[in-house]
Amino acid sequence: MECLARLPGVGAKTSERFAYHLLRAPEAEALDLAHAIRAARERTKVCSECCNLDEVDPCAICADPARDRGLLLVVEDPRDIASFEGAGHRGLYHVLQGRVSSVEGIAPEDLTVAALVARVRRTQPREVCLATNPDLEGEGTAQWIGARLRELGVTVTRLARGMPAGANIHQVSTSILADAMAGRRPLP
Repeated sequence: MECLARLPGVGAKTSERFAYHLLRAPEAEALDLAHAIRAARERTKVCSECCNLDEVDPCAICADPARDRGLLLVVEDPRDIASFEGAGHRGLYHVLQGRVSSVEGIAPEDLTVAALVARVRRTQPREVCLATNPDLEGEGTAQWIGARLRELGVTVTRLARGMPAGANIHQVSTSILADAMAGRRPLP
């Protein structure tokens, strides 16, 4: 139970429920989980190009010759890539492995920013889009990275923000409304 409770989002009650389930489950089912965890730990590598997680290095995305190598999308976490892939992004990625957060003790040096800067120097993409989360830490991280990348003469962009589809104006925050107003565009 103590080990299970260390997992993110798993509290004492959930870890207790998981532990008793694993003890009551057929031995093969419980050991399948143990083997899957071990295999994932042994096979997963960090891509030397983009810092994504994959079983090969370079990762499948970096190795794909059909990708748009001039467009680099910078994300906080490897899980973000699946969302952008689902949205149709066909460029490359760079995974920061987190975001600057003084509360959590994460400094810019703890992220893969040095690797990103070296990669941009080496590959000279036409655009680097900073796709960090639109919260305080994500904004701060994007601003800090953007300042370093602009020194290299690369075009740095940020994801568009504004009103989410299906939202009511009276339910969204003033910062979302301000972003929506700033990012307005002509009606087609």
